[in-house]
Amino acid sequence: MSRYFEMAADLYQKGDKVSAFNAFLELALDGEADAQAMVGYMLENGEGCEQNLQEAISWYEKAADQGQPIALFNLGQIYKTGKGGAVNESAAFECFVKASRAGNPHAMFEAARMAEAGAGCEKNVRRAANWYETAATLGHVEAQNSIGAMYQEGQGVAQDYQKAREWYEKAAEQGHPRAMYNLGMLYDKGWGVEQDHEKALAWCRKAAHAGHEKAKEIIRRLQEEGKIVF
Repeated sequence: MSRYFEMAADLYQKGDKVSAFNAFLELALDGEADAQAMVGYMLENGEGCEQNLQEAISWYEKAADQGQPIALFNLGQIYKTGKGGAVNESAAFECFVKASRAGNPHAMFEAARMAEAGAGCEKNVRRAANWYETAATLGHVEAQNSIGAMYQEGQGVAQDYQKAREWYEKAAEQGHPRAMYNLGMLYDKGWGVEQDHEKALAWCRKAAHAGHEKAKEIIRRLQEEGKIVF
């Protein structure tokens, strides 16, 4: 990343989007991949310039050809959602895989989801689990919950309730509602942990407060069975 890119980024952070766009564009025209990705992003979102999705795609493609991971990820999202026209899941998956190899945890998560579902690729739960766990290790909260579920169910990995609990805890402590619910369910059932209805209640309350409906069901059942007192 060049000194000139950092100067353009500073303009962007200060809110001078027009000057930032012009600075990024100059660098992009000189072939700097990071600047090409940023020009694509600003064109996609109409920041400092008129919104133009087709031009954004063109700049993302230029950066992607140089292996720029953010451009690959953003291009993958466009192909996956059909934002630029028709949905192209195979092209999206290819972009996510390339960005994953460059170390992008968001791309790893998307590639894992597609591999798990067999969307745009052959279904491969082992491959999905590997990407989820790698992304989770890099701090991706959604991936932490997902690999926890894989360990709980024994999908793509050997079933391991202890590892499921550890990953759920990491995600739950960051406020992930489904991870909170999943953790509460482990304590409710006593799967891989000592059964503890108070801990189950505590986590399910947090999940319910965040809007998770199934967590509310566990709370009601615990109350009806007399296992908790409000």
